[in-house]
Amino acid sequence: MARTDVALPFATFRRTFARDIRTATGANLYEVARHRKMSFDPPLGGFYESAMKVLRALCILLAALFSGAVAAQESATFSCPVGKADIMKHFVMNKSRRSQHYLTGSTNSVYTQVFPNEDFTPEGYWFWIKGPKAHGFDVKVFDRDRVYMRATELIWTDNTSFKRFTRDLPIAERCVPEGQPGAEIRVADTRFDFYSSCKVYKSSTLGTAVNTLDAPELMNMGGNIGQTWTRVLHYRYNCDKDFQKCADEEQFFLANGFGLWRWKHFRNGALLKSTLMNDLQRGQPIGGLPCPESYR
Repeated sequence: MARTDVALPFATFRRTFARDIRTATGANLYEVARHRKMSFDPPLGGFYESAMKVLRALCILLAALFSGAVAAQESATFSCPVGKADIMKHFVMNKSRRSQHYLTGSTNSVYTQVFPNEDFTPEGYWFWIKGPKAHGFDVKVFDRDRVYMRATELIWTDNTSFKRFTRDLPIAERCVPEGQPGAEIRVADTRFDFYSSCKVYKSSTLGTAVNTLDAPELMNMGGNIGQTWTRVLHYRYNCDKDFQKCADEEQFFLANGFGLWRWKHFRNGALLKSTLMNDLQRGQPIGGLPCPESYR
């Protein structure tokens, strides 16, 4: 008879608790359970005290998992304020193209690899690989604020040799006014290191640097692509302490959705080198960058 006195309240509790669980939300689940425990007969109070502790821990765990999932979703996306455009759309070939295609032309090719491989995360880095065996490469970096230069090849046929800035050198704002030029960026510290077999062996500097970004202009890439909206990045270095009289200028022609398609190097106003990459071809490089020091 004593068993019946305990069992009947338990049966009633089980039915009402199950009903409340079906209608409860995640936010008040613990409160429902706690209320039911408080109104239950003392003979099972010790059991339900332990059960409530377990349930509370589970609720905390679920809340942590949910908030973590939201944070992960937010970290995987990036958007600029209204009236501004993400310059990454010009710097790199978009994901649908770069997964199977590259640009080739008069002197070398350019394969684009982005890490993480999305369009576009708040921060990351990418490679411009200039040949199928990764002989010749540039490493660029981006975050929420700016785009930076990190490293470039030293000896074309040896991708364990390269030059890397001591501090990533900013070249453009991440978010630029739509249809307008980007802000001028002046850089006083241009120190960089020389690497051989993935190890530093000497250092140097490029004076001061001044970087500007043109407004988008409809240009004819030629080849099998035709017209694209292109911004030109002007990277001037070996300037004096007042950011004037820059001996060198490199121009990067950056097409929306295609990335780099023309490059020019001027010294004291005279054209030294130029390359054009305006044919879209299928393929991926067979080589990679063997030195993590060149990109991490």
